[in-house]
Amino acid sequence: MEEKHFYHLYANGDDAQNFITSEKEFKTAFNRFGVCQNATGVRIASFSIEDSHPHALIYGTFLQCRTFLKLFEGISLRSIVQNRGSLDGVRLKCVLSEISDSSYLMNVGTYTIVQATKDGKSVMPYDYLYGTGALYFRSSNCILPWLMDERGNVCKPVRFDTLTSREKKKLCASRYSIPDDWLICNGFILPSNYVDIPLFESIYKTHNCFRFFMCRGRKSDEEIMSRMAQTREVALEDLAARKLCEEACEKLLGRKTLKYATLEQRIRIAQLLRSSYRMAYRQLRALTYLLESELRKYVK
Repeated sequence: MEEKHFYHLYANGDDAQNFITSEKEFKTAFNRFGVCQNATGVRIASFSIEDSHPHALIYGTFLQCRTFLKLFEGISLRSIVQNRGSLDGVRLKCVLSEISDSSYLMNVGTYTIVQATKDGKSVMPYDYLYGTGALYFRSSNCILPWLMDERGNVCKPVRFDTLTSREKKKLCASRYSIPDDWLICNGFILPSNYVDIPLFESIYKTHNCFRFFMCRGRKSDEEIMSRMAQTREVALEDLAARKLCEEACEKLLGRKTLKYATLEQRIRIAQLLRSSYRMAYRQLRALTYLLESELRKYVK
């Protein structure tokens, strides 16, 4: 059985640019996390959405998390076309970065929910509508922000199965749906339906530990940004990628082809290309004839 891991899911804000252009699109993107979670079974620990990109901490097998990523990308881009008539210059390409050590996991967990405040919005993470910061280490009688209307009134959630067909379609904004017993309020699929709050809280264990990592500064952010930069794949021209592969084969194997290479030799070539050029797994798969799931086990 394939192992499960925590993954940091994110996109390059410079590429996505105007990923979100209105409050309506913010709400639709927020609800998309619930729709995609239900469709894939990924455990979502936390997430937040900025104008230019999303950040999330998710848990599952690589295949499961990759499926979530692709579904989120696909629904997002189709939604942009439907609402604006074109992609409007948005190039949403999400990335999965596996997390292997506990300290970095704690950094990423808080990083995914403080983005709005760090980016200059006049809001604290626990009041931000388009992130899950309000869910963690809270008392049972606190009022979550999604339950408040624009006038400050507390609204009562309703079950998904009480909505009309038109309301359901508008809420999910895709061909995918959600369970009948999930609660809805003010047009939000409440994140408490699908966000794994105990999973997130188990990362920190105590309120004080969570507070400490929430307050970590520039050094913590720099570590995360550095790892994100290292993880981003470089998509080379296929001819250039093939030439680099031939050079690596000649250097390590004494010949320019992998035709007679063993499994171990193919992995060694893939590791060299990945470490030297950050070559995309798609291209490594084509060059080495290895399954992408196997490549990701041995090639980081």
